[in-house]
Amino acid sequence: MSNLPVVRVVLVGSLMSQDVRKGCIPREDEIIKFHFSKEIQEKILEEYNISRIFCASDVFLDPEYFILEKNIVCEPKLKNRNYGILAGRNLKSLTAAEQGQFVSPEYSPVGGESMYAFHVRLKTWLDSLFDKAKNQETFLIIASPVTVRALSTCIMADDIKSSFRILNKIDVFPESWSVFSGRGGNWRILTLSAPF
Repeated sequence: MSNLPVVRVVLVGSLMSQDVRKGCIPREDEIIKFHFSKEIQEKILEEYNISRIFCASDVFLDPEYFILEKNIVCEPKLKNRNYGILAGRNLKSLTAAEQGQFVSPEYSPVGGESMYAFHVRLKTWLDSLFDKAKNQETFLIIASPVTVRALSTCIMADDIKSSFRILNKIDVFPESWSVFSGRGGNWRILTLSAPF
């Protein structure tokens, strides 16, 4: 175990779109414009030695506000869940049957992905990132709060099915950050959804 690298992950939750704030399910083509506060970036730089930065492909960082000097990897695998035919609909417009399906991890809307597939995608990406990590590396990951919440549960859970039990017990706020530190799959929660 001592040969395994110690890795730190700083997760930053972006804003939510106006439509999502009004109760609509995110659209597949929706891009979140995120003005990442310079003060928060400075705080992150002061506290953590960031090795690599990843940004979900559905989050647009305004370069005018971005002061972190590392190259940013635009990562499609960090994109929000694909809700298929439910995308863009207001949650209140869903029938009782659709609501029941919507919260089921195995349910995959037509043209979309299930919550289970979403978590598998994120967990697979995280595992590949951690497998290549060097000791004391710190990764900064910027994504929607939905993705940050799912990433957090994937980090905390031993397996995907366990992540759903945790998923309903935590929430991630827009414009918040979470920090995890771990070695060989054993993680410590240093911060969870702390608002900026």
